[in-house]
Amino acid sequence: MPMRWADLDSLNHVNNVVYVDYAMEVRAKLGHHEQVRRATVDFLRPLLLSSKPVLVRSDVTDDVETYEICGNDGSAVFARIVLERGTPEPMVDEAGSELSMQLRRTDLGPDGFVTIGRLFELFQEVRIMGIGTTFPHREAGRFVVGRVQLDLGEPMPWSDEPYRVQTHVAHVSTSSFGSMTRIEGGRYGSALAILVGFDMATQSSRKLDDAERAALEAALP
Repeated sequence: MPMRWADLDSLNHVNNVVYVDYAMEVRAKLGHHEQVRRATVDFLRPLLLSSKPVLVRSDVTDDVETYEICGNDGSAVFARIVLERGTPEPMVDEAGSELSMQLRRTDLGPDGFVTIGRLFELFQEVRIMGIGTTFPHREAGRFVVGRVQLDLGEPMPWSDEPYRVQTHVAHVSTSSFGSMTRIEGGRYGSALAILVGFDMATQSSRKLDDAERAALEAALP
């Protein structure tokens, strides 16, 4: 899979949602079109831009598709995407701060519904908005995403009107916290992201400081 400049985020790492794009591209090439009920992404290490293409390894066992995003020689795995096939079962929960989100026409696939890759991007947008209210003066790079579990809901169609979205802090631990986001209370899906404290200087995880912990615990529902 050739890389693009647009794949990078503000830290010059490949953006979280791009790993999903890589997997979806390979999934389409392999002709897998079965319905997905859950998509889980583990972000194992940062991937930097390279003139060499990334390698995507795929495996299908029963109703599970696994995609590993690797370096060009296949020796290092940067992210793992697991797709569980099946019928989505929306779980509606209106907890959290309510915001709004507007679709773009490019969010839709050929079937007229938002694609899985774009859903990850929309949930990321909502998550960033929510974290921005929890840490209004945060520095870029203080946290990185370790895992995202997306539970699919009903297919999400185009709407001229903004969709309602909810977001809240789900839990807080020593060096990480969970962020839950939902579209229309979960009707169109929900995503739990685990964010890890990150030290830019050492490029490694760190413990949350007292101020961060206090802000996160105050945001718990």
